[in-house]
Amino acid sequence: MPTKFRWSTLTILVVLTTGLLLAGQTYPAPQTPPQGHEAMGAAASSPETHLQMLTEKLNLTDEQRAKLRPILQDQAQQLKAVHDDTSLSPEQKHAKKKAIHESLHEQINGVLTPEQQAKFKQMKQEAMEKHKTAKEGEMDHQ
Repeated sequence: MPTKFRWSTLTILVVLTTGLLLAGQTYPAPQTPPQGHEAMGAAASSPETHLQMLTEKLNLTDEQRAKLRPILQDQAQQLKAVHDDTSLSPEQKHAKKKAIHESLHEQINGVLTPEQQAKFKQMKQEAMEKHKTAKEGEMDHQ
């Protein structure tokens, strides 16, 4: 696996994990529907929302939606189990969530056409770039 691809996959997983951690915190409901990276973070909180976002962005067929729904539901259950496991350290939770996300992305790619896979990869890269910019902004304010 090329190093560049490995690093971009790792960064995407960190972005999605951060989104999941933030989605688990209690915040007032947003007044406007989320766009861009925020939509991906929100999508991670609900399998149906995630499926809807992927359907809109990737133009999924009904057959693809039917295949992805149980994958996304299983991922949500696994993430909840890790989140609720008080015996794990934060580092262990992070590692387990990262592995769950890696598996999820492999499974999603297995359902997508080559064109959709390219778009999915682009979506992950854009989310990663937005997250990096947001992180840099946070660092500047500290």
